[in-house]
Amino acid sequence: MKINLSGALQCSTNVQVEAHWDPIVDSTFNLHEASPIHAELFDFSPSLPTKEYEVDDFKVFLPSSAVEIGDVWQLESHELMPFLHQFHPGATTALHNGREGACACLRAISSDYAEIAFRIHAELVLSSDAYEAWRVANSLDDDEGKSRYILSQFAGHLVINLNKRSVHAFSLYLPPRNSNVDIGAFYAVDMVFVPRMELLAANTGDHNEIAWEYAITSEEARKKLELNFYKFAEIDWLPIDEAVAHAEATNLPVHAILVWGALDDESC
Repeated sequence: MKINLSGALQCSTNVQVEAHWDPIVDSTFNLHEASPIHAELFDFSPSLPTKEYEVDDFKVFLPSSAVEIGDVWQLESHELMPFLHQFHPGATTALHNGREGACACLRAISSDYAEIAFRIHAELVLSSDAYEAWRVANSLDDDEGKSRYILSQFAGHLVINLNKRSVHAFSLYLPPRNSNVDIGAFYAVDMVFVPRMELLAANTGDHNEIAWEYAITSEEARKKLELNFYKFAEIDWLPIDEAVAHAEATNLPVHAILVWGALDDESC
């Protein structure tokens, strides 16, 4: 069953969104505390702790054509900037490694509500007066030596009240997995843990109480979004002990991969 959501957001009620951003609480090399310049560079708080959005701003998450449950579509990254800039003016979806993008998936629908899950790849380009003075002193060009805050991903959901054509619930967050951010400055890098980095719509409803008529699970939606970025996510990975047992049972070789950090996001 295909569903057209192009006109699902039409009301004039604005949505207040709160920004939450915890400091780094764990790291591998303590790069963020290596010097006063590092500490200043990685001392964060949201650019806008609260911001009021028009309902039209959330249309960026809607599909351009009719979709079925589980369908995935691409999002226009530049139209997401107002949300990401609520965290930091240096936010960008143009990642330094060349991989970028954002996508969404219709997770659930009822006669009254629709839920869209999404995934966004982004990073922050950081600056401070002391850091820029160091770059000038070392004659670095605009791209050389930039400091970066590379997020594993932003995940989230948008729940739409189909009767009121309004935003029922909204969350955009950094999944709280250790480690979930890479940081870099002065040609050094580190893996760190940030417990919470989230945009959350205030005074909206509890989508967990909605009785969905058609839905896939949140884990199924997460997997569909992951597959949009990584072809290797189709592989059925196994822990080493299970892989060895399976190889012995099937007389097949073991292909082992050892990574430092996560394989299926942008922080590692």
